[in-house]
Amino acid sequence: MHRLISIVLILTLLNPLLMPLAVSDELPTLGGSGLLAEQQEEEIGQRVLVQLRRNAPLLSDPVLTEYLENTLYQIIPHAPMEDRSISIVAIDDPSLNAFAVPGNVVGVHAGLFLSAQSEHEFAAVMAHEIAHLSQRHYARRLEQQERSTPLTIAGILAGIILTAATGSQAGIATIAGTQALAIDTMLRHSRAHEQEADRLGLELLAEAGYDPAGMPAMFERMLRQARLQGNRPPEYLSTHPLTESRVSDTRARVKDYRDQESYGEDLAYHLVRNRLRVRYTNDLGNAEGLFRQQFEKSEGQARAAARYGLAYTLIEAGRPDEAIPHLEALLADNEGYIIYAAELGRALRESGDHRKAITLLEKHLERNPGNLTLSRTLADTHMEANDPDRAARLYERIAQEYGDDPTLWKDLAEAHGRAGNVIEVHRARGERSLLLGDPRVAVREFRQALDRAGSSHTRIEVLRERLEEANRRLSRLGDRRPRAGNG
Repeated sequence: MHRLISIVLILTLLNPLLMPLAVSDELPTLGGSGLLAEQQEEEIGQRVLVQLRRNAPLLSDPVLTEYLENTLYQIIPHAPMEDRSISIVAIDDPSLNAFAVPGNVVGVHAGLFLSAQSEHEFAAVMAHEIAHLSQRHYARRLEQQERSTPLTIAGILAGIILTAATGSQAGIATIAGTQALAIDTMLRHSRAHEQEADRLGLELLAEAGYDPAGMPAMFERMLRQARLQGNRPPEYLSTHPLTESRVSDTRARVKDYRDQESYGEDLAYHLVRNRLRVRYTNDLGNAEGLFRQQFEKSEGQARAAARYGLAYTLIEAGRPDEAIPHLEALLADNEGYIIYAAELGRALRESGDHRKAITLLEKHLERNPGNLTLSRTLADTHMEANDPDRAARLYERIAQEYGDDPTLWKDLAEAHGRAGNVIEVHRARGERSLLLGDPRVAVREFRQALDRAGSSHTRIEVLRERLEEANRRLSRLGDRRPRAGNG
């Protein structure tokens, strides 16, 4: 599957006609006057996001999204960055990989949670990626490459997307020849950049309150995995070459940043990790047995995480009634814990008790206004309870803050459709099309919404503004698709 995705991505990104409107024919060549301009970095980042949304298996899980946001925004304030806004992408893949590309895009393969045994190890990888962004390592590499082989943004995208979405180098030389090999080389961070990211990453970890010892521990874990896998080391190492000297260097530097004997663990990390362990298991029965055993033999935080993993497994196995007592007990021990409340709401919904689920979720959402996990769980519950109007109102509120998630607009379009709100169906489809890099479709959807907008001045103004934005994007990209005949 990775090889197939690689072939599709390289072909579509190197030949714009194969993916209409995603990349235009006349993209600028980079370089000429120092480091990559911030505007060009932003353009690369936005196009990376579009192509990932179109081609990569993305994971839309509100619990995961909120955890990633909380982790990154705990680290970012300590980084020497002017623009601290980050776009986060979760790849639905069990491999160990993460990436950061120009335009402040940070991506994480869900498999990183499976490999990192503690939140400090996980945060170490995030700090390392933020360090690369803050030092503009990609910009430096791009500028260096430009001096010998001019590249267009389309060419850069080919390499970035290949690495980000699959971590695989398969077929590059055969498909795209010398330029793709140059791109592949460019995307591999230099030894100097890796050391710089290691050292700054350690500092960021410590200042954000994480244990800096998590970095050498994670590196050692990667090296062990590389030895075990032989010719198939962790995908992360394909663009972040790791040596024993780097591990030794970070281990030696830890004492300069470690200011306490022990560091606590955030329970949320282990809850997210257990969710993903269940997602990628091939045997739910085995997972249930392991979590039961851990629950019975552990105590404290480890016992709570195991009990949550057990409950989550039972829901996924179609036995929500058995999960409910475990989640009720967890919530009784920690009444304000959002993840427990949302999961209990989901279990109640799956068991058919929509009224009780809605009451519970509304109570906790009142205490935590705007919370993504509670809001999406409640909206989904309203949909299952055949109340699409309320679901749509919730999805609308979520979109105000998380409007860069195409699945959200898809859910919103479905809710409006079931509620008979045809205008808003077209609006939601238009927004989703913009996120997927298809302004031609967005223009059509916004026009259809306007045609049905009636006399509502506010609605008309909003739709006109969105139509203008879609037209601007269409104009920038250019429409050079071969046109069919008049018939």
